Amino acid sequence: MKPKLIGWALAAVVTMLVVANQQEVGFARDEIVYMQAGARYADWWLALAKGDARDITKTWGGKHATDNNREHPPFMKELYGLSHELFYEKLGVLDEPTAFRLPAAIMHGVLALLVFLLTLELWGLAEAVIAVALLAFLPRALFHAGLATFDAPIMTLWFATVYAYWRALDGRRWPWQVGAAFGLALATKHTAFLLPFALGAHYLFVGIRIRGIRFLAYRWRVIASLAVLGPLTLFALWPWLWLDPVDHVVDWLKFHLDHVHYNYEYLGENWNHPRFPWHVALVTTLFTVPVVTLAGALFGALAWVLPSRGHTERTTHGVKFVTSRPSTTMHIREPRSPGLLLVLSAAASMGPFFLGTTPIFGTEKHWMPALPTLCIAAGVGVAWAGRLLVHAAGGQFRAALLASFAGTVVLAAAVETVVSQPYALTWYNALAGGAPGGADLGMNRQFWGVAARGVLPVLAHEAPPPKNGTKAVYTHDAQPAWGFYQKLGLVPRNLFDSGREQVDPSQLAIVIHEKHFNRHDYMIWKAYGTVRPLFVLRAHGVPIVSVYRRPSRPPQ
Repeated sequence: MKPKLIGWALAAVVTMLVVANQQEVGFARDEIVYMQAGARYADWWLALAKGDARDITKTWGGKHATDNNREHPPFMKELYGLSHELFYEKLGVLDEPTAFRLPAAIMHGVLALLVFLLTLELWGLAEAVIAVALLAFLPRALFHAGLATFDAPIMTLWFATVYAYWRALDGRRWPWQVGAAFGLALATKHTAFLLPFALGAHYLFVGIRIRGIRFLAYRWRVIASLAVLGPLTLFALWPWLWLDPVDHVVDWLKFHLDHVHYNYEYLGENWNHPRFPWHVALVTTLFTVPVVTLAGALFGALAWVLPSRGHTERTTHGVKFVTSRPSTTMHIREPRSPGLLLVLSAAASMGPFFLGTTPIFGTEKHWMPALPTLCIAAGVGVAWAGRLLVHAAGGQFRAALLASFAGTVVLAAAVETVVSQPYALTWYNALAGGAPGGADLGMNRQFWGVAARGVLPVLAHEAPPPKNGTKAVYTHDAQPAWGFYQKLGLVPRNLFDSGREQVDPSQLAIVIHEKHFNRHDYMIWKAYGTVRPLFVLRAHGVPIVSVYRRPSRPPQ
């Protein structure tokens, strides 16, 4: 099989893995908003294609900052809505949640393909396969990739822009790909505005090294593509900008620059205003990426920065073996400096969170564009360490031994990923002590209300028979998704939501355990006259959702 076909096959496998994994994952409260907005956007575009030019403001905007979800760019929402319209409404080949979430899964497969292609070109087939496998088995990334949100897709489009930029530095006459990729990234999430910091620093370094004081003449068409085609792509995909592009862009960016500081737990403290600890991104990444992947990335980083020593190379059954550290000549002397580009990409993604003032509420999802760099470094490092170990062992069957070593590393990451689902937000790696260790350290164990799906069977069991009336449920952080759960038949329709912060009318109640949600337990204890839950959902022993039932008689 040709190497590039292997990449396509891996991309398909990664996409199917995401689709399969999301089947048991609950719905995030923001996800419901994006699904609803996406359905409206898709209807607008389909009507426009039929010659029916509907009012833009009614679908895309409004006078308030969050009307029609205008505070977020539309690209992924448009894909979610079109996928729902095609695969659920028209063809009926997918259930409704999968139809909405499919574009995010495909995006993750695209990321796998791009990681494979770049690693293959720079380091080789073994490194490329390992890098993709370790990317696929990132517990938190796999979780996010299954949601109809923006966090995993922006990771893909961020890396797509980096990859297209690097390829465009080969001197092609019309490097339109980089501008188009950047425009799609802008149309997905505002964090794409951080990309020029990485690309600009790299362009200056490479341009000065090659052209000196005439560096602006170096591949100037690439910069032109980013500066012109990027914004034009954003404009074309977002009808809300058609009416008043300058003011609406300003409103969009101002919304996020002044973003509210939601609560999150970190090392035992609840944080909801600056200054935040400067090390949040580093520590959270160290605790949420499998240890074998972190170790592989460390070896890969050493392979990138350490000078090569004299070594011999020989090939057996298509596998290269070395007697010392592998040469880093490829990316040190390579004029486009891909190693530096990858490092700058990760730095730009994580950088704002070192300032201590950037809003943090979804922890690792904010700096996920750093993960491709980590996985590529891990692929290089695992292959390098494996070759050194195999050479030291001597004997025959070296190709099999190398495959066994790499397979063991990937299997370790895969096991962590499998056991973490569907509550990957509660999972932490061995450095943290697993999910219990993460809880003991005071790390965030849930957000967005996703885990509520795990207690729906308990609530459904408590529902009265259809002819015996209704029961009110205090649905807590699952309130935005409650109607969708009812529509899907996961809870009966005679279990209705009691209302936001309305515990008194309810007969059943749930609390999703986050540090700042403790007050909801107290509200329920006071209203129900009991502190004893009916059921507690646990992930590896860590409580994540409690279910309460109002006693039939007040306690004595």
